[in-house]
Formats: sequence, structure tokens, C-alpha cells
Amino acid sequence: MNQVLRWLTGLVLLPGAVLGTTAAVVSGWADRLPERIPNKGGGDRPVLSTLATEPLITTGLAAITGLWLLGAVAFFLARRLPAPAVHWARTVAQLVVAMLVTALCGALLLILAPALDARSPEEVRTPSAPFATGLPVAVLLAGALALALAGRRSSGLPAAGAPPANAVRFPLATGERVLWSEHRVLRPLVWAAAGQVLIGAIMAVVFGLSLGAGYAPIGLAVALTAVATLAISRYRLVVDEHAVRVATGPFRREFPMTTVEYATSSRLNAGDWLTAGVLHGYGTVMAPAPGPVVRLVFADGSGFTAGCEDADTLAALINSLRHRQYTA
Repeated sequence: MNQVLRWLTGLVLLPGAVLGTTAAVVSGWADRLPERIPNKGGGDRPVLSTLATEPLITTGLAAITGLWLLGAVAFFLARRLPAPAVHWARTVAQLVVAMLVTALCGALLLILAPALDARSPEEVRTPSAPFATGLPVAVLLAGALALALAGRRSSGLPAAGAPPANAVRFPLATGERVLWSEHRVLRPLVWAAAGQVLIGAIMAVVFGLSLGAGYAPIGLAVALTAVATLAISRYRLVVDEHAVRVATGPFRREFPMTTVEYATSSRLNAGDWLTAGVLHGYGTVMAPAPGPVVRLVFADGSGFTAGCEDADTLAALINSLRHRQYTA
């Protein structure tokens, strides 16, 4: 599947199918819903306030459509970003759209389903546990599919020429194989994930006590977001004679060694680290924290910065591999 078809599937077909199915289901339910549904209370609890059903459906579907279109606008505006950041920004837009549309459509169905065939707000039932529990799972599945459809960005870089004579390197024997591998666990993100689980548990208790037991599983949606946080809590850097590979969770970049002109070492301060993350995502910098980094310079003048524990040694290793590759 080519990249254009992947984007169309993830940004248009996937959320469009979810929204279209939801609209069709809700339209089929129109004659079976009461004029008003509980806003607070209901189920086994006294109804304290109500909402008009038809405006809720209209407003809900319109809001979901608006968010979808807003995501599409953000997707197309991403082309104005620097080339290395475009794929990252579009991946995030596609992921957010898929998860939001699925979550909001599921929430609308979760609210309306218990009101089927009820003649008054007092007869509206408590949402079924399987439905409420399945919603967070559906959101995660939609996000995973959107991420898979985004794919990995091709380097699209030209082959590099001769490495500079003054590039720092050390001798490598012909046929000598080397491998540089780093793996880090980002502790702050692990603690953040634990906090998300705690908040989700608290929400489940609060919703269960205030709205009824059937709403308690909604707190699972927040708790399950910890999975996404944990997914980006792993940083990996691997260098061999074939490529430089760097990844933070599911976000990966790979640069064939033939495209690397040379490498330099430096330190990345906190300000530049935050600025690069906000403006370019993982398009130009992938470092788990401020500190030593190695910068790859390509033949077209662009570059990429990766965090590492010993930047001087790694830069010399990359230059040595490039020199041996070029002179072989």
C-alpha cells in the first residue's frame, strides 16, 4: 500500500466509517428514543435533570464532524513544516483524529443505547458493562490502526559523497563488525503512566457513585491511556555498518549509512531540546533528555540529532564506518 493510500485510509476512510456507522445507527434508533434522557441520575438513581434527545444527537454528530475536519486541516497544513517534521505531524494528526472520533462516537452510543424503548427519562437503564468496557478498547484499536497506517517515513535522502578528511574517526580493520546499542527507560513517563492509572481509578469511583455503576467503566478510558504513555517511555539507539536506527516507543527513524555525510558530537541544552520537540516533534531531534547528542549531517545539508550516552565515541564510530564504506 503506497503512502497516499495509507493517509487516505487512516484520515478519511477510518474515521468516516466510524462516524457514518454511528450516524446510521442513531438514525435507526430515532423512533425508539424518548424526547428527553437523564443528564444527572437515571438507572437505579433518581433523575435530577434531563437533556433533549434530538439536540444532543445533532450537536454531538456536528461536533464530531467538526473535530474530524479540524484534524484534516491540521494534516494538510503540516506540509508547511520542515520536510523531516511533516510525516511526524501528519502521523499525530491521524492518530488524534482516529481516537477522538472513535471515543466520541462510542460515548454518544453509550449514552443513547440505554434509552432505547424507554417512554420517559425515569425508564432509561444503566449502560451495560460490556459496552462501557469495550469503548476504551475500541479507542485503542482505532489508534493502533491509525498508527500502523501512517507507516514509517522513508529517509528520502541522497547518497553521501566522500566524508570530510577532518572528521574525527578511529581505525577499523577490514571486515571488522561493530554494533552500538543503547536502551533507556524514561522514568518520568513511567510515573506519569502510574498517575494516569490512579486518575482513571478515581474517575471510575466518582462516576460510579454519582451517575451509577454502569458509568464506572468510563474511567477505564483514562486508565488505558497509560498504555500510550508507557509505549513512548522506551528509547533505543542502534548503529551498525548498515544504518543508524533510533526510536522512542513506536516512533522510529532509520538512516542508511550510505546517506550520512559525517557525524559530530555536542551537548543539547534544555531550551533547544524543548524547542525542537514543540516545533518539529521527532522530525529533526530524537533525544530522551537534554545532554550529549550526536548530529548526523546528510548530503543535502539537512541533519538529525539523536541522544546518546557517549557522543564523542559514537560520532567517531559513525565517521569510521562511513570512511571504510567509502574507501572499500
